[in-house]
Amino acid sequence: AMLRAAAKNFNNGVVVISDLQDAVPLSREIEKYGVVGFETRKKLSAKVFRLMEKYDGEIARYLDKNLVKKLRYGENPNQEGWFEPEETKDNLAIQKFKQLQGKELSFNNYLDIDAAIFALAQAGSGEPACVVIKHTNPTGYSAKKSILVAYEGAWYGGDPLAAFGGIVGVNRQVDKKLAEKILFDQRKKKFFEVLIAPSITQEALQIFSAQKNIRVLVNRALRGPKLSKEVDFKKVRGGVLYQEPDNKQIMARDLKIVTKKKPTKKQIEDLLFAWKAVKISKSNAICLVKNMILISSGVGQQDRKESCRLAVAKGVDKSRGKSKYSTRGTAAASDAFFPFSDGPEILIKAGVSSIIQPGGSVRDQEVIDICNRYNISMVFTGTRSFRH
Repeated sequence: AMLRAAAKNFNNGVVVISDLQDAVPLSREIEKYGVVGFETRKKLSAKVFRLMEKYDGEIARYLDKNLVKKLRYGENPNQEGWFEPEETKDNLAIQKFKQLQGKELSFNNYLDIDAAIFALAQAGSGEPACVVIKHTNPTGYSAKKSILVAYEGAWYGGDPLAAFGGIVGVNRQVDKKLAEKILFDQRKKKFFEVLIAPSITQEALQIFSAQKNIRVLVNRALRGPKLSKEVDFKKVRGGVLYQEPDNKQIMARDLKIVTKKKPTKKQIEDLLFAWKAVKISKSNAICLVKNMILISSGVGQQDRKESCRLAVAKGVDKSRGKSKYSTRGTAAASDAFFPFSDGPEILIKAGVSSIIQPGGSVRDQEVIDICNRYNISMVFTGTRSFRH
């Protein structure tokens, strides 16, 4: 109480010390100037309030310990893990989902569910959409005229090998037909752990009861998912980074066509969907899309050229159930500019017919030139979309 009272009065000349390590530099300042300056008093006051925040937080956690959910373990079995819900007006907060069946969620389930919510919010509610998430990256992503077709596009058009053990999210009600299809796939060893949806029919839930290891969660807010307006926090050693959420959405009117060949209306649709796919993928990322289906992706690489190679390799790998020509005619998205023309050349030679990227490299003209040489279209968004 004394520390807090003193900290409140730093502007009136009060000096407060909450850490003995501050005593020596403080005494030196007094010896040198005869007083303690305003900036020093403010800095020491802020330190007190950070201490109070931590102290009050510990008290709140103790009093609300029944609200903190102990998980089986953290990311790995050797780590302990917890989920501490916050008071929030966000209708898509994970604690506001209702779990209808299945065992308790794991630490990694929470992370993947969060990624699936983010992906469905990017897709919006205009068309039925489905995303398959594995380790917070999309292995499948599709928007179609029906939720069944969207599911089939996300699971079979994407990377079904990587999807094993992931989670599935949809923005439409799960009905009997979709439940039967999912259960059929489960029995074909196409296993995933969690399904999130706005709602589910009783018939569909009865079908899922035969597969108790599928965790089913519903939240009506997924029918028209909104992007989060909450500040994005990331804990780092020694402090916390925070930023505004990346809610900038790219529309057709925002695109700058930089090549001689202009993209068709259909290509623009795929380019914009590819941009959504790359935005929900970990950087560096390259995503290939065809007919509003994520065909393949290269994510989390240290260099963009390798991301291109990986996206192409996964797109033509027959062991993943791919067609030899599945990358032909695709739209490619890059979450940041191409520093060299070698990455785009890899994509073009694999059959990519249009590219969307932020632009802004000193070698933009080289990249434009190679697209013109192969007679493909490219557009700039003017904005980067890293996701770490």
